Amino acid sequence: MPASLDKPYTGLRVLDLSQGIAGPYCAMLLLEQGAEVIKAESPAGDWSRAIGHQTEGMSALAIAYNLGKRSICIDAQTAPGRDLLRQLALRADVVIESFRPGVMERLGLSYAELSKARPDQVYVSVSAFGPDGPYAERPGSDSTLQAMSGMMVVNRDARGAPRKVGILLIDVATGIYAAQATGAALYRRAVSGQGSRVEVSLLEAAAAVQSGAIIDEALNAGRAVQALSVPAGTFNTEDGHINVTSLHDRMFAGLCKAIERNDWLTDSRLGSAAGRHAHAEEINSALARIFRGKPTAHWVETLNRHGVVCGKVSNYADFLADAQVEHQRIFGMSEQSGPCRVPVARVPGTAAPGCQDKRSPRRGEHTREILTEIGLDATQQMALFDAGAVSS
Repeated sequence: MPASLDKPYTGLRVLDLSQGIAGPYCAMLLLEQGAEVIKAESPAGDWSRAIGHQTEGMSALAIAYNLGKRSICIDAQTAPGRDLLRQLALRADVVIESFRPGVMERLGLSYAELSKARPDQVYVSVSAFGPDGPYAERPGSDSTLQAMSGMMVVNRDARGAPRKVGILLIDVATGIYAAQATGAALYRRAVSGQGSRVEVSLLEAAAAVQSGAIIDEALNAGRAVQALSVPAGTFNTEDGHINVTSLHDRMFAGLCKAIERNDWLTDSRLGSAAGRHAHAEEINSALARIFRGKPTAHWVETLNRHGVVCGKVSNYADFLADAQVEHQRIFGMSEQSGPCRVPVARVPGTAAPGCQDKRSPRRGEHTREILTEIGLDATQQMALFDAGAVSS
């Protein structure tokens, strides 16, 4: 039996009209659970194809968030193109879009229109700021939401200057939340037979992923911001860096034993979390001196033996080569048949190999294949190409 038949979304058809990261990642997560995903792009292609370094029309973003999909290029500025999009949309169980308010209405592909013919369809809208309100018409990106949500302030540097998190965290989180909400809508459909609209924004995701930090600030209003625990930080070692965290009293005791500071065990000032916070500078200064004395590997082994949370500070190459990462088969090589072979992380919760055995499509790579699938013969297909409605 093919492995795909064991996946919960096997047989589900998804039309991905979205661009960028959040919407496409939502569609890819559904694909990893068995769904068939058609990515409909404009003749220019998804704008993520042009972000960063590109090889033969494939960027890192285009590869990472479109694995396993099939691509068709449709010009929605033409009447035949709009008709074709509608035909594909009505065949889909799930439609995902990420346009600004009003665009889908102008194309005749709004939820109100499609739900008349497909009341069981799940319609997913991903936006920057939500469907209404004073910012609804504004463009927005991961960087925009990191800036306005407080994330850059939380990640400020040693001088206090706001600093962007180096990955597209809000975009990715939005895709995950959208996939979760889509799954809930599909469950509702399975129970009631009714479809529904799912609306997820980068604004919501930026708030949700920071909820703990936002609550912590509210609880500590008027007081200086402090670390969640002491010690908790990154320290230089003899040959690199290590991150060490003491979550509770027992772990602090293990830390004391690991670094041979038994005097701290009997120091009444350090016997509670509050006391350690009060003497954070003393503790962290001592740890900085101690950790510099031996290599990272020594400290990782010693601290783990004493039950202390810690980790080597690694670059991506180190992470890919990590023994636990290799044992868990987190990464596989995806053959992009042209640009290169790239390491791809499997989607959490799925068995390996997952997306590693898939590749991302070139712009319009499957146009003819998809047109044939929906019943158009060679003459009908040629008419669409001649009209500029589709491209390959």
